[in-house]
Amino acid sequence: MPDFHLAFTLKTVVIVLAVPAAVLVAAWAYRYTVPPVSTPLKIALITLRSLAVLFLFLLLGEPLLSLLTRSVEEPIVAILVDNSRSMSIQDRRGDRKKILNGILESPSVSALHSIGKPAYILFDRSSRFISSFSPESLTTKGDGTDIGEALNRLRKMAAVENIQAAVLLTDGQFTTGTSPLYQAKELSFPVFTVGIGDSTEQKDLQIRRVLANDIAYVGDRVPVNVTVKSTGFNGERVEVGVSQNGTLLDHKTLTLEPGTREYAIPLSVVPAKEGVQKFTVSVSKLPGELTAENNAMSFFTKVLKSKMKVLLVCGSPGEDASFIRRALEGDKNVDLKSFFEQKNGGFLEGVISAQVVSDADCLVLVGFPNKASSGESFSAIHDAITKGKPFLFVLSRSVDFDRLRTAESALPFTVGQTTTNEDEVFVTIPAAQQGNPILKISNASIVAWSKLAPVFSIQSGFRAKPEAEVLGIARIQSIATPEPVLVSRSVNRQKSFAILAYGIWRWKMFGDPANGTENLLDEFLSNTVRWLTTHEDDRQFRVQPVKTAFGGQEPIEFAGQLYDQSYKPVDNAVVQVTVARGKESSDILLNAIGNGRYDGSLDRLEEGDYSFSATAQQNGKTIAEDKGTFSVGGLNVEYLDTRMNKPLLEQIAASTGGKYYDTDALASLPNDLGSLPNFKKRDLVHSREIELWNFKWALALIVVLFSLEWFLRKRSGMI
Repeated sequence: MPDFHLAFTLKTVVIVLAVPAAVLVAAWAYRYTVPPVSTPLKIALITLRSLAVLFLFLLLGEPLLSLLTRSVEEPIVAILVDNSRSMSIQDRRGDRKKILNGILESPSVSALHSIGKPAYILFDRSSRFISSFSPESLTTKGDGTDIGEALNRLRKMAAVENIQAAVLLTDGQFTTGTSPLYQAKELSFPVFTVGIGDSTEQKDLQIRRVLANDIAYVGDRVPVNVTVKSTGFNGERVEVGVSQNGTLLDHKTLTLEPGTREYAIPLSVVPAKEGVQKFTVSVSKLPGELTAENNAMSFFTKVLKSKMKVLLVCGSPGEDASFIRRALEGDKNVDLKSFFEQKNGGFLEGVISAQVVSDADCLVLVGFPNKASSGESFSAIHDAITKGKPFLFVLSRSVDFDRLRTAESALPFTVGQTTTNEDEVFVTIPAAQQGNPILKISNASIVAWSKLAPVFSIQSGFRAKPEAEVLGIARIQSIATPEPVLVSRSVNRQKSFAILAYGIWRWKMFGDPANGTENLLDEFLSNTVRWLTTHEDDRQFRVQPVKTAFGGQEPIEFAGQLYDQSYKPVDNAVVQVTVARGKESSDILLNAIGNGRYDGSLDRLEEGDYSFSATAQQNGKTIAEDKGTFSVGGLNVEYLDTRMNKPLLEQIAASTGGKYYDTDALASLPNDLGSLPNFKKRDLVHSREIELWNFKWALALIVVLFSLEWFLRKRSGMI
């Protein structure tokens, strides 16, 4: 039975005096009645009135009722079980899944039930609590191992439950999330770790790494750099190849050397059609391998239809113009046409007609326009960029800002008051833009931008437009300013980019291989042109999987968008997606989530390549269609490192005050747990406070008392 305590803001003496006062007030009210009533009825009326008045008075004292209940909670031992794919491997120690099941059914683990209450947590990429363990619970199909997330879940459970120890059963290889050592140090109880698997290198052959371009072009050769790792072989010859839809595109023969070695194998592919293309790299299987699951790896490349047609227009010859032309000419994916303006406003290469501008995928304007620029050429370029042609603008001393302002609607910046004063500035990349793909330089970190030579900026009050992104700002010596240097803008399906500095040829001339700046200008210009010429998907209806490749245990999620002919969102359509592989297919209806967006998901699918088709219907009529492909499975990170990570498990145990066990040394586990000083029952006290003055049933009681009094008076005919 709970203990209770009643408290008032009123003094005790006031409450004691309130009782006789309420009785006296009620008795005085009923000293005479019309008509006269019997003594029992009068006593009942006095009682009801006095109780109602007393309770009403007590509520003014803000009564607070505290209820205390006590219970005893058994100590809990949490048993964390690794359910990832790596637990299905068979190594020299045996089948890890069978070993794991054997441990969970062993006398050592069964004995834990007698000293505490077990709580089972299965984990792979995520973790989940299960009320009891059975062999069917263990699937070993998880696509990742996040030991840290499992320990973090355990820490949150311990805040409300009497968890006094944990047993971690795993091979110790975490493939996602942060190091579990960080979460282990946050625990207030020991973790006893059990290592499952062999901690030595196994005889195995695997595809370790594949590097290829994310974007390529039809007909261009795409390098595919493959890293193959071998352990325990000597002299065997294997074939490493890259294929698409079962067709071998390139291959190399590799002779394996003794010991553990990694081999860099250069391959290549030539995409034959545009779109997102899937390629698979594989290495021959050898007898005696630990697993063949890591002998292949897939990658995806977005293939564009042709080279980028770039029109370079330079307001005058100069170092920036020369270096930019040389960089673009060196890009094999750029089809460059250059125009250099003369002092009379004409071009050595002829007139820039509207057709020449129209044929280009994007424009690069270096110091253009200037005061001498011919009206016809300027008009053709002005009309193109104000109507949506993507362009890169590069500042120079000779730019005519009055003419430039006439195209300000298309610029990513606004032009303020201009002067002839200039500053020598360095470029600083804001933290928010350090992952921007335009700024990404191969074989160098984002820090390379801070190592560049200084350039020059005009004191002209440039300001980035609200919808634009500032990728680089000016730094004078060590002081960062708000002045934009690199600005991008993508709005209404038009892209533009501006370099608001000149002298950028110095980035190339003074580039240093030691700090990664040698080819920064070339790669930056190439990235910018690619970004400008990659058209946004402006279809009225599009449905896509959220990823091109899903893990075998992941749900298949789709996202869709639907617009009418004026590009207004459509929310009331029926959007259905049909997923097919061979003769098998599955249908899913996407849910409307507002603003023309739809989403939905399918349960996990078997590994393989799938196609999908999507339809949008209104009033039973199909109004739009879309289609695409995606993949499930492929090489899982669980097979990249197949050793049991004994050092990590020992560190987790040591940092929490626990102990590490090999699978054949578990006999002492129950005694080690039971001897923990805190491994015991705990008394729990649960308190609950009820504000009676704010409690609806207290008010209801007073209403009932007054109502009952009124009913008796009415029945007796009292006035």
